[in-house]
Amino acid sequence: MIYFALSCLVTGIIGLTLGLFVYFKNRKQLVNKKWCLLSTSIFIWEFGYFMLLLSVDKGRALLWTHFLYFGATLIPVFFLDFVHSFLEIREKRKKLIKTLYILSVILLSFVFTPFFVKDIVPKLSFKYYPQPGIVYHFFLLIFSVSVVYSIYVMLKKYKETSGYKRNQIKYILLASIIGFGGGATNYPLIYNVPLFPFGHYLVFLYPVIITYAIITTRLMDITVAITKTAIFTGVYSIFLGIPPILLMVHRSILYQYFGIYWWLVPAGVAGCELLAFVAPTINHYFQERANRVLLKKQRKYQQNLINLAKEMTLTKDLRGLLVLIIRNVTKEIGISHARIYLWDKKENQYVREVRYGKERRRQIGDSLSKDAPLIQMLYSNREKGPLLREEVIEYFELNEPRYRGEVEAELRSMGAAIILPAFVGEELVAFLVLGTKRSKEIYSPDDLGMFKILAGQAALAIENAQFYQELKEAETAILQAAKLSSIGELAAGFAHQIDNPLGIISLGCQLCIRDIKEDLGNENLTEKGKKAIESMKDRLDKVVDTAHRAADLVQRIRGYAKPSDRDFEPTDLNCVMEDALSLAQYQISVGGVSVNKDIPENLPKIKGIGVQLEQVFLNMIINACEAMAGKKGELTISARKEGERPDRVEIIVTDNGHGIPKENLNKIFDLFFTTKGPRGTGVGLSMAYRIVKDHNGEIAVESEVGKGSKFTITLPIWE
Repeated sequence: MIYFALSCLVTGIIGLTLGLFVYFKNRKQLVNKKWCLLSTSIFIWEFGYFMLLLSVDKGRALLWTHFLYFGATLIPVFFLDFVHSFLEIREKRKKLIKTLYILSVILLSFVFTPFFVKDIVPKLSFKYYPQPGIVYHFFLLIFSVSVVYSIYVMLKKYKETSGYKRNQIKYILLASIIGFGGGATNYPLIYNVPLFPFGHYLVFLYPVIITYAIITTRLMDITVAITKTAIFTGVYSIFLGIPPILLMVHRSILYQYFGIYWWLVPAGVAGCELLAFVAPTINHYFQERANRVLLKKQRKYQQNLINLAKEMTLTKDLRGLLVLIIRNVTKEIGISHARIYLWDKKENQYVREVRYGKERRRQIGDSLSKDAPLIQMLYSNREKGPLLREEVIEYFELNEPRYRGEVEAELRSMGAAIILPAFVGEELVAFLVLGTKRSKEIYSPDDLGMFKILAGQAALAIENAQFYQELKEAETAILQAAKLSSIGELAAGFAHQIDNPLGIISLGCQLCIRDIKEDLGNENLTEKGKKAIESMKDRLDKVVDTAHRAADLVQRIRGYAKPSDRDFEPTDLNCVMEDALSLAQYQISVGGVSVNKDIPENLPKIKGIGVQLEQVFLNMIINACEAMAGKKGELTISARKEGERPDRVEIIVTDNGHGIPKENLNKIFDLFFTTKGPRGTGVGLSMAYRIVKDHNGEIAVESEVGKGSKFTITLPIWE
C-alpha cells in the first residue's frame, strides 16, 4: 500500500509543479491559467488520497476523504474549461461552462457533509475507503458526463484540424483517456465492487504525457529544451522524493516518537521541500510585478525607440532623418541636450549637423578630424557600443594621459554624458552625443543596450539617406549635362544661321567696293563726287571688316559648343587665352574691366586640348568680371614656367573683386555650388576643375573678402 500512496504523492507534486511552471511562463495566456487550475485540483485530490492512505484513525481519515473530494469535485469543471480554452471554443460554450461552475459550487457545499460521503470502511487492503452518500451519485454523474463530453469535443476537433494543432490535440486526448481512464478504476470499489484500483497508477502518465507534449509541440506557447527538462525532472524528483520516502519506510521508528501523528514528519518534510521549490518562482513573480510597475515608463520609451528604428529606415532625406533621430531620442528619454556629428567627405572631418537644447557660447567641439584623439578612441572601442563620459575619461587616463585634458574639454563643451558611435562595418559614419537626463537619473544597462541597437539602425539609415542624396545629385548632374549639351547644340545652330547672312553681307559689300574702285578710275568724275565715293568705300570697308570679325566670333562659338574629339596635342597658351578673351569681350566691355595679359611669346606649348582649356579660362574671366561689378575692375592674367617644376607652366588669374568668404573656399569647385542665386548654375568652376584634372594639372584658389581672388593653374608642358 505504501507504493500506491507514493504514486498519489508523486503524481500530485509533478502535476502541481507543471501547472505552476506553465502559469508563470505566460500568465496572460488563458489556457495556461486553466491548466494551472486543473493541475491544482488534481494535486488536492492526490494529496488528500495520499494522506487518507496514511491515516491511522477514522477521524483523520474522514477529514482527508472530504479534502480529496474537494479537489475531485473541481476536476471536471476545470478540465472542461481547459479543453474549451485550448480548442479556442470557450466563447461558444460559455453558458455550458457557467452552468457547470454553478453545479460544482453546489456540490462543494455538500463535500464536508454525510450527504457526500456518509462513512469510511475497510475495503480489500484499504483500511479506510469511502461509502457514497446521496449527493455522491450526482457528483459521479457530473464528473463522468463532463469528462466524456470534453473527450468527445477533442475527438471532433481532432478530425477537423491539421498540422501543429492536430498534433497537440492528439497528446492531450491521449493523456486524458489514460489519466481519467486510470482514475475511473477508483470508483467500482466505492460501490463495493471488489476491484483494486490498479488503474490509478496510470494517472501518473497524465502529467508525463502533457510534459512531453510541451517539449515536442510547444503546447501552450512554451518552448522547453529537452535536456533542461530531463535534468530538471530528475534532480527535483530525487531531492523532493527521497527524504519523504526514507521517512515513510522507517515509519515504525517515527511511530515510537510521534505516535499516531508520525505521518506529520514525512508530510512536513515534503511540504517544506515543495515550499522551497515554489518559493523562487513566487519570488520571481513578485519581482516581475514590481519591475513592471517601477520600470513601466522606461519600457515604454524603449518600445518607442524600437518604433523609431523602424521609422528611420523609411526616411530618405538626410537632414530630416537626423532631426527625427535627435527629436525622438531626447523626447522619449527626457534629455537636456544632444548633438549629432556626421562624417563630411568634403570637409574631411566630423561636423555637428543637428543639435537640441541649450549650448554653451564657446564651442570647441563643433567639428573633429578623423585623427582627433576622441575619434580614434571611438574606433578602438567600436565593439563596446555606447560609452559613458566617465568611461571615455578613464580610457585616456589609462592609455593616453597626454590627451586627457583636450578630450575632457571637448566633452565639457559638448555637454556629453554619453556617446553613441554609429558604425557601418569598419567606418564611423556618425556619432550621437547625449547630455544628462532632466530627471537626473543615471543611464541604466537597459538604456545602454537599447542605445547600441539604435546606433546600429541609425548608421544604416544614415548610409541609405546619404546614398539616396548622392543618387539625386547624380541625376541632377545628368539632367544639367543634358541641358548644357542642348545649349551647345543650340549655339552651334545659331552660329550656322548667323554665319550665312554675314557671308552675304560681306560678299555684297565687297562687290560694291569693286564697283566703286571702277568708278574712281573714271576721268569725268568731279572732285566732290570722288570724295563722296571714297567716303562710301571706307564705310563699306568697315562693314566688311566687321562682318569678318563677326564671322570669326561665330566660328569660335561653334568650336566652343562642339564637343572635342581630339587627343592631347601641343597647345599655344597665348592663342587659347586670346580666344577666351574674345568670347568674354562683352562682359569685359560692359563691366569696364581693364585686362593686363602677361604671357611670353616664347612660352613652351602645353600638353592639352585647346577647346577644353578655352572653356576653363572663359569661365574664370566671366566670373572675375561679375565679381568686379560696381567697381573699377582690374583683371591680370600671367603665365610662366614653374620654378620648382620646370616641366610645368603656371597660369595665374587675379582680380580685385569682392572676394570669396573663407567658409566657401572648399566648396566653389563642387557641382551646383553657387553664390549667385538664381543667376548661377554652379557648373562652370566644377567643369573647369574636372578639365584641369583631366589634363593632369592642378588648380588652387586664394581669396580675401573685399580684396579679390587669385586662381593658380599648373599644366604640363608638351614634350
